[in-house]
Amino acid sequence: MNYRNLLVLPLAVLLVGCSSPTHQDSKSTSQTTTSAKATVSSTQKKAKATSSTSSRPQTAATRSSRTARERAASAANKSVTQPTATTRLAALNQQLTKTLGKQALVPQVDGLTSGSSKLNMRYSGDAANYTINYSVGQQAQPFNAAAVVDETAYATVTKTTYATTNAAAQQVGYRDNKSTAGLPTVDLGHQITAHIDAGAGQRYIMWNEGRWSLTVHANMMHEDAGVALAKQAVATFEQVYLPAPQSVGAITFDAISSGSGPLDQVIQWQAGKVVYQVKAQEMATAIKMAASMQ
Repeated sequence: MNYRNLLVLPLAVLLVGCSSPTHQDSKSTSQTTTSAKATVSSTQKKAKATSSTSSRPQTAATRSSRTARERAASAANKSVTQPTATTRLAALNQQLTKTLGKQALVPQVDGLTSGSSKLNMRYSGDAANYTINYSVGQQAQPFNAAAVVDETAYATVTKTTYATTNAAAQQVGYRDNKSTAGLPTVDLGHQITAHIDAGAGQRYIMWNEGRWSLTVHANMMHEDAGVALAKQAVATFEQVYLPAPQSVGAITFDAISSGSGPLDQVIQWQAGKVVYQVKAQEMATAIKMAASMQ
């Protein structure tokens, strides 16, 4: 009998039996790896999709800070880009907030078309009640320098704190649209219709948008200038968003003195017990500064 053959046969069977699980384990490992790759790929795709969605810019309808144009239908597809603060203004604001506190609400743009490098700032008051004066001098002066007192302010920002919310709201000078019922109307564009109140040689163009009441003053000799300024204001508010008043806000522009000495372009609004006010020589300056406050 050939004992060598008898030993080889069981050994071969044993080797075959051992090799089969190894092949299955390899196949199983391959499937597991493939499944893991698919899971990772799926997770990465979901993460990428989530990242893409979250990085989209918010629409104007989702912004907490609204403008005089609080019409959700027209605002849904708008986005607001505020101008970047100049280095000079940023430096002055840094010193201002060291004094008034980081919570102080101040403009982040100076509203100027030229002269930003010579912007000067002086203030009075404290964190609860303050007035900030903005001027352009012959040269840039240190923050709150005594020499700045003699410069004519092109704009001021004021914060006033009252005892109650109702007291603050009463100081704003908001006018509801019931007061203009029955008066002649004028189309200002962008689906805005204003009413005209005239008397004693004066002319007032008035309308309401959301929580804001708006008034443009002119006189009978400059009535066309009043309508033109009102239309310019409406067009500007289509692009620039003002802070949303907690209850009421009032805007008054003057077509006669616009661009000259008096600070007759006024935007004011209520925020709890506080009333903020921006006054400027030019309408565009007042709007830009008020819109940038943070």
